Order: sequence, then structure tokens, then C-alpha cells
Amino acid sequence: MGTGEQRMNEIGEIAFRGRVGQNVADYARANQRFAHDMAQELVNGAEAAARAMRKLDGHPGLFGVDVRLRARRVARKLRKAEKLALGVSAEVVRFNQQYRREFLEPRSTGGSKNRRWHGGVDL
Repeated sequence: MGTGEQRMNEIGEIAFRGRVGQNVADYARANQRFAHDMAQELVNGAEAAARAMRKLDGHPGLFGVDVRLRARRVARKLRKAEKLALGVSAEVVRFNQQYRREFLEPRSTGGSKNRRWHGGVDL
């Protein structure tokens, strides 16, 4: 796995020129990897944060406070963020699938293969 900064640089370097279909697939794949890395980091962070917060049990400044309950509440936010990161991963896969449905499938049902295209990008 790469670092988040490396993943972001990889995503930023993908240019939508030339063969757009390949660019869309590469962009979706890179974002999916980044989202999976982020989700895993959020899971690890939630566990580590909850463990650290539970160690505050018995602290004189928290007398009468249910530390375990509050630690669960706080860590739940990171677990929710993990689900959102996995949602990002799923949506970029759908982005690629939608591109293929909208631009590649119609090509197989019609259109002239003998015509030349001069638009700067290609399917």
C-alpha cells in the first residue's frame, strides 16, 4: 500500500486525454485503492483511539463519567467515516461502469466504423 500523498499524486497525474476509456478505468482504480486505504486507516484509528480513551477510566478529572460509553461514541464517528470511504470506493467503480454503458455499449450497436474522428480524444 502506498501513502495517501502518493495515492493522491497518482490520481492527480491521470489526464483525461488520448484514450478516455483507459483514463476512466485508471482513475476509478486509483480512487478505489485510495478509498480502501483510507477506510483501513480509519478502522485502525477508531480502534487505537477507543483503546486510548478507555485508559482514561479512573482519571480524577473524569470522576463520575462513563468513559467506556463515551469512548465508544467518539470512536463510532471514525467507523462511520470508514463506511463513507467504502462508499466512495463503490461509487468510483460505478463511475467506470456508467462510462462503459454510456459510451462503449452504443458503439457496438451502431455507428460507422469507417468514419474518421478528429476530436482530440478517443474511446
